[in-house]
Amino acid sequence: MAFTTICNEKGYSKTGKIREFIRNMAKTEMAEVGLSAGEWKKVREGIYEIERGEYGTFEEMKGELARKKLANKQSRQRSPAGHRSTRPEDPRKNLESARKPSKGSFPKER
Repeated sequence: MAFTTICNEKGYSKTGKIREFIRNMAKTEMAEVGLSAGEWKKVREGIYEIERGEYGTFEEMKGELARKKLANKQSRQRSPAGHRSTRPEDPRKNLESARKPSKGSFPKER
């Protein structure tokens, strides 16, 4: 709310100020971060994209993630039963179900 008030009173564009903040932060603080040459290249490309106005909104990113999840789900449903994903099952699920007795059941005494 304070950010909006300041931008309105000073006549700033909120997205422009956010882009400016990101650029300034990246320039001042990234020098302290140890990145590889490839990672620095990606950071610079990202900064240039922001400067050119090429960025995605949070809502767009959530929508893209939802589309990818749906496509993945549909792909799995279309695959034959014997050819399910090779993703290993989470071993914690088996451990939790083995540890927890079902409701109303108790271990037998010896």
